[in-house]
Amino acid sequence: MREYQKIDRGLDFKYSSVYSLLYDKYLNNPEKEFVFSLQKSDHEVYTYRQFISKVIKVRLFLEKTGLKKGDSINLILPNSADFLVLYFAALSSGIIVCPINYSLVPREISYIVNDSKSKILFTDEEYIRKVEDILPEIPGIRKIIIFSRNQADVKYFNLYEAIDDSPCEIIGHDNINLDDKSVVIYTSGTSGNPKGVTLTHANLLADAQAIAEWFSFDEETRTLCILPLFHNNGQVVTFLAPLWAGGSTIMIKGNVSLIAFWDLVEKYKATWTSVIPTILSVLLSFKRKRKDNQMKGIICGGALLPRSVQLQFEEIYNVPVFEGYGLTETTSFSCFNPLKVNDRKIGSIGKELPVNEMSIMDDEGNILPDNSVGEICIRGYNVFLEYCNLPERDKIAFRGGWFHSGDFGFKDSDGFYYISGRKDDLIIKGGENLYPREIENVVYMHPAVKDCAAIGIDHPIWGQDVAIFIEGKENMVMTSEEIRKFCEDKIAVFKIPSKVYFINELSGLNEIPKGPTKKILRKELEKFYKENLADKS
Repeated sequence: MREYQKIDRGLDFKYSSVYSLLYDKYLNNPEKEFVFSLQKSDHEVYTYRQFISKVIKVRLFLEKTGLKKGDSINLILPNSADFLVLYFAALSSGIIVCPINYSLVPREISYIVNDSKSKILFTDEEYIRKVEDILPEIPGIRKIIIFSRNQADVKYFNLYEAIDDSPCEIIGHDNINLDDKSVVIYTSGTSGNPKGVTLTHANLLADAQAIAEWFSFDEETRTLCILPLFHNNGQVVTFLAPLWAGGSTIMIKGNVSLIAFWDLVEKYKATWTSVIPTILSVLLSFKRKRKDNQMKGIICGGALLPRSVQLQFEEIYNVPVFEGYGLTETTSFSCFNPLKVNDRKIGSIGKELPVNEMSIMDDEGNILPDNSVGEICIRGYNVFLEYCNLPERDKIAFRGGWFHSGDFGFKDSDGFYYISGRKDDLIIKGGENLYPREIENVVYMHPAVKDCAAIGIDHPIWGQDVAIFIEGKENMVMTSEEIRKFCEDKIAVFKIPSKVYFINELSGLNEIPKGPTKKILRKELEKFYKENLADKS
């Protein structure tokens, strides 16, 4: 382990890999229901024995394709048992899993495929068209493999055809080490391209153990997995953490099931779930009644949780919400509010987990006293290994033996942490991280745009949304709708600005405000928006 992955508190790793965790739980209770997959009209249920048997069969198939330890694969798949089986099959062979957000446009997908140096891409019929659009741009992919039960329509290798249902030997060994790479998750980058966050088996195991023990997960724990598996929250909090405790997971296909949230909680006896604040707001807007009596709590992170939303949700539904904080770079969470409801501090992101240390630092790397605002810095077993192909970025992120998060906050005298804001210009929309530069790079491509600047603006449901200010070229005309249409095939829908403002149409703003070094002064734009435009939106 590297310096920034070690802390004084030792951690006795019970397992050598993520697969060895699964194998141990299979031995303990092979016939226990493990995964409920609700993607299809007739849902599928896998016991630990059935699940690991399928993992072994897919693992053998992967090895037959010529993939070896250290190779990478891409997954463009919805939340499903298929995703999880492939995930474990790859990790048990030392193959690195690089999932891709299926809502990205082909241009964004091709960048991740090439940057991850993946050799095989797995998808299904819902997303195959996006893959077909970029085939000439991803020469490193030597095979496209599709999950499909519709034999007649499949032009690519069908994984279902390669897997038979005959009994197989359950293999316990995998020759994987804790420090081996496991998953690379791509998150928004300041330069406009996403950056790959490389996690190890130790990262996944440490964070899963910490979360399971923090919330007293046990064999009766059954989590409802709402958040997407292409992000680490879905993977760690609602799958690996209950697995650590020998529990089970209910896989649903994201937000499309939110209107039936309380029905699903009751029907499948869910005891925990993990959400972003947006989901709590959406559930409140539906005004559906809670029907169960076994839901113990809701884990919440990914963006700032408005105090009013938390208090209203808890009052109406009588279920505690536990706010925490973490990043892709810390595998998932690095701090939480305590499990005892009365010990929580509403508005705080909680106390550090036992597997990591947190500090508030100034620009010189000095640890600041309590109640002083500075940068949140983290080190420990759940801190990622490195950024994919970005060694210079690593030097900045890991200076002084700590991971520098880019988030500002403070710690009170009781050890509770609070978020004050971002050091950079990150926009968090519905739990998705967006950098203005990524959006600006696309808008700049429009032939009528001379200059532009994107900012985050408040949104009652998503937390933040995107607004862009545009300075047009002389004698060239464009419309807001034209700009949004221009962006459609270049960035994902959720990144497209909802508000487009043209400088020549605004009173009191003659140009994009910039400093002496020509850096955009976003704070000035944000102030102008709040004072002149927010009430008219």
